[in-house]
Amino acid sequence: MSTAKENLLRLFADHNALASAISLMNWDRQVLMPPGGATARTAHVGILTSKAHALFTGDEFARALEAFEAEAQPGSEDVAMAAALRREVDIETKLPQELIKRHSRVSSDAYETWKTAKATNNFPLLAPFYEQLFDIAGETAGLLGYTNHIYDPLIDMYEQGATYSDAEAMFQGIKQPIVDLVRKIREEGTPVDDAALVGDWDKEALRLFSEQTISAIGFDLDRGRLNLAPNAFCSGTSCSDIRMTTRASEHLKGIVSSSLHEMGHALYEQNSPLKWDRTPLAGGISLAVHESQSRLWENIVGRSRGFWTYFLPKLQASFPRLGGLDVDSFYRALNKVEPDFIRVGADELTYNLHILVRFEIEVEILTGQVKIKDLPEAWNAKYTDYLGITPPTDTLGCLQDVHWSRGSVGYFPTYSMGNLIGGQMWKCVKHDLGDTDSLMAKGEFAPILGWLTDKVYQHARSIPPRELVTQVTGRPMEPTDWLAYATAKYSDIYGL
Repeated sequence: MSTAKENLLRLFADHNALASAISLMNWDRQVLMPPGGATARTAHVGILTSKAHALFTGDEFARALEAFEAEAQPGSEDVAMAAALRREVDIETKLPQELIKRHSRVSSDAYETWKTAKATNNFPLLAPFYEQLFDIAGETAGLLGYTNHIYDPLIDMYEQGATYSDAEAMFQGIKQPIVDLVRKIREEGTPVDDAALVGDWDKEALRLFSEQTISAIGFDLDRGRLNLAPNAFCSGTSCSDIRMTTRASEHLKGIVSSSLHEMGHALYEQNSPLKWDRTPLAGGISLAVHESQSRLWENIVGRSRGFWTYFLPKLQASFPRLGGLDVDSFYRALNKVEPDFIRVGADELTYNLHILVRFEIEVEILTGQVKIKDLPEAWNAKYTDYLGITPPTDTLGCLQDVHWSRGSVGYFPTYSMGNLIGGQMWKCVKHDLGDTDSLMAKGEFAPILGWLTDKVYQHARSIPPRELVTQVTGRPMEPTDWLAYATAKYSDIYGL
């Protein structure tokens, strides 16, 4: 190892330790922290965030990175490492310490306020924080710089190379086919009854079933865990310490589907090469690629007939009240298409319309077309227009997601991008592995996990996202494969 590389990795290790401490503090805040700890936690996270930012933007780190870049041999993994780190450093360097500290403080306070506002249907309580956080997003876009659209640098922070135009074109490509298919299901489809999946479920028993399920698929519980929390997420400090949470609902798929969703993220992180752990190359390359894994495992795998041929008897052993359901009835019930208010509980088809609402509102706030005080009205109008339903409360409307309270503006389109990328990857999985339903029906998930590890996870952050998608699927992201998959699946379920 070169002296330049040793020096850079030594400095990066300090930054990684700070980032890991922040990650653990934020996980703890949502899983274990007593409510009274909020003020102190906000202060602690703010201090550590400032120190991490200062380290990344300091002269010593700049010199170390330049020396490493100069020594990196063409074609080596060092070139990829330098490129991944240079992108992060360039972004951080453009953002002043004051903005970083303000974002950390406001988002920490906003998260605590969001929990109360959501529980009490009190949007005005949260509105001042949204004002500040969208202002910070606008400032961030200006500091990072853009030529065409204020949204460009914000979405690029989550998905390298993505732009407003990319997101707009994506939604234009999928919106009408989804609307048309949902309408056809409503008008011509054989009705699906999911009443058996709705009720008062034992949350811990469902969590335990989900834990056993993700273990059977291949998640290593010696290097990770699954807890209940108000919202589902995945975080961690290393490929050997991956933290997932899952969320409850009155529908059985609340805990089951959210656990599989977060498992997709977790498998990506856990199967990042150990040799790169705690280096700039560790972990997933982008949010859209990350979401391709969570959406693939949650929906394409976790809502498949083959999957439940294997797992339904195990679920029925834990919940005898489901004993009267055969696999086909359960499969159809789990995949019922019905517009609903809550994104995380949405069916696979209408989910993208939920994302479209959020994307358009983010853009309209950033460009001054919608004021924060008018956000609930704008939200409800779009739900009425796109999904044919009007939220009766803000709790079921614009207060449902945690993202904006964390200052995550530009994030939402990556969910739909993930759907499309996951559809492209799944077509390749089926081409190479053959009858995946038969494999899953026998509980053989190792071939699927092995394929994804070989094609995606083992590359971690060494290949830019667009290049990786093209390398794995043979072409850039586009909607054809996902739309074909969804049309075939739901035409079968609804007898179209």
